[in-house]
Amino acid sequence: MRKRRLSSPDVPERRYVCVVLHDVAPARWAGCTRVLARLRAVAREAGVELPLTLLVVPEMHGVPGASSQYLRWLHRLAKSGHELALHGYTHSDEGPPPRGWMERLVRERYTANEGEFSALDEEQAAARLVRGKAWVQQHGLQMPGFVAPAWLLSDAARRAVAEAGFRYTCTLNKIIALPGGQSLHAPSLVFSTRSGWRRGLSLLWNRSLAWRQRQAPLLRLELHPQDADHPAVLRCWSRVLANALRTRQPLLLQQAAELVRPLAAERAKDPRVRGR
Repeated sequence: MRKRRLSSPDVPERRYVCVVLHDVAPARWAGCTRVLARLRAVAREAGVELPLTLLVVPEMHGVPGASSQYLRWLHRLAKSGHELALHGYTHSDEGPPPRGWMERLVRERYTANEGEFSALDEEQAAARLVRGKAWVQQHGLQMPGFVAPAWLLSDAARRAVAEAGFRYTCTLNKIIALPGGQSLHAPSLVFSTRSGWRRGLSLLWNRSLAWRQRQAPLLRLELHPQDADHPAVLRCWSRVLANALRTRQPLLLQQAAELVRPLAAERAKDPRVRGR
């Protein structure tokens, strides 16, 4: 079967889908491979190439070291057309507990419930980013973007991310091009799997969100290593992705960030599209 190949996202009217895998680290490697196997199967059934963005944690929960086999795996993924992005440094929240109700809700609702960069000032965030970039360089990798754990990024930390030279970052509901800060509203489909009732609620929520976002310029499917371990969750996101691949062009997050820039310019020029 002939596959549709990824093209340059230079036509704002087209619709796209980004698939992102969080928490890529040695301790989560087995779960990552299960999710990746299912993603390949869905793409194969749809007859498309599916480039992925993988969010890499250098020292998950402070555990240093990565095997040569794991590092070769990351290099193979990058050479295959996938994108690696920095996902914090330890993924652990070392600051005070969250204060705002929305921040608490995000941490309680989603499986990525540690906001490493939510409580850091600009100097602390910059120091942590220097460590992350050094790890990336040490292992001969490239990571053009930064996504904070649980998408929780203070304003000061966001400034540090832009100053560090990253090309984009994301919140739960936006993709942000850097250094300019242009953004596109694109809510994430993400599952909570820690208990049966959380899985049930997230299934209902994501089915509804996928339907409401069916005409949106960009659909974001954000997966975690455990999302292949629960049949109902697996079926739900597989179906959402299969439907999206019928009408949407797959993009890497860095390509979606480039898409943000002309969309932001369009909104600025034409008040009729500012609410998109």
